[in-house]
Amino acid sequence: MERTIQDLQRVSNGMIGKIFYHKCEDDNRYYRTIRLHFNPFSNSIEKQVSNPVYGMPPDGMPALPPTLFGRLNGMCLSNSYESFY
Repeated sequence: MERTIQDLQRVSNGMIGKIFYHKCEDDNRYYRTIRLHFNPFSNSIEKQVSNPVYGMPPDGMPALPPTLFGRLNGMCLSNSYESFY
């Protein structure tokens, strides 16, 4: 059975491709954008973090939930014996 990108979106609860912001801890005048990306080589969802940006996050951009930030470091969609595709 072959998997599709729609299957991956369903498994990840639609999080792949979403962009969030996270306020910098050392200076709250700055924020970073964080995009969730599926890496097919590591078979995991990874965060792509921008450089610090001065100012306020754009309207409509959600804040990254604190629990999700920590979970992204160890998130893997499958075990080491099989890949998603």
